[in-house]
Amino acid sequence: MKRMSVVLVVAGLLSVAIPGGAVHAAPESGSLDSVVRAVRKQFAKKSSVRFSVKRRGGPSEPAKVILTSGAYRFTASGVFAADTTEISQYKWGTGRSRDISIGREFYSQGYVRSKDGKYVWKSPPTVGKWIQQRSPSGVIWGEDLVNGINPGFLRLVASQGATSAGGGTFEGVTTTLHSGTVTVPELGERQAGMSFGTEEGRGMWGGRITWKLWVGPDNLPRRFHTIMRFTRPEGGDTETMTMNIIYRGWGTPVTITAPPKHLITDDW
Repeated sequence: MKRMSVVLVVAGLLSVAIPGGAVHAAPESGSLDSVVRAVRKQFAKKSSVRFSVKRRGGPSEPAKVILTSGAYRFTASGVFAADTTEISQYKWGTGRSRDISIGREFYSQGYVRSKDGKYVWKSPPTVGKWIQQRSPSGVIWGEDLVNGINPGFLRLVASQGATSAGGGTFEGVTTTLHSGTVTVPELGERQAGMSFGTEEGRGMWGGRITWKLWVGPDNLPRRFHTIMRFTRPEGGDTETMTMNIIYRGWGTPVTITAPPKHLITDDW
């Protein structure tokens, strides 16, 4: 699986339409239903949240560790704008990229440098410039993302059974820990994040997602941890990826703006 955020071949990426899984448990305080309602209230308020992600491993993944940080701004249907910076650590160097999406407008820049400081790859060719595209489907937030603030994922795992218990204290906040395991026929990656699918025969990889979600007294996610085990339909070795996401600053104002026009180039 090719790193999408460093090699910006996003035009051909496909989003996956995921039907919402039915939630069989009756809504109650402390259930995943309460988490979905709390997140959707943030969407309705056009709120925001900051996040940081640490990923390791995965199919054909050359990077040792991938660190991502940024912020989301919401609209009633979900994420309207995102500003993310990603750093990928390789044996032979470091990759850095930044992506900004606002509605359907997408701006990106990135490079890879070897350990001796030479640029191995740049997009666009001039460092500091930006590429602008009308958002390819792969960069748009959707309900197919493996993410603790995605109602589509939360509905799916709730329908497969989840347990809830005291989660201790995280960054000074008393939490409830929701956890479980779900197996999906499709696991993959697109510009917006790790993705899943529920239809057979559509992906190169499927597999098992073991997940944990810590939420505060307001039922808003604070931490999301997953172990994804990728398997091919025809069998073979299993590849493992771990991902940890921290959410901070729910409701704190976030400004996400497009790059200055003089920094946008058509030179790819």
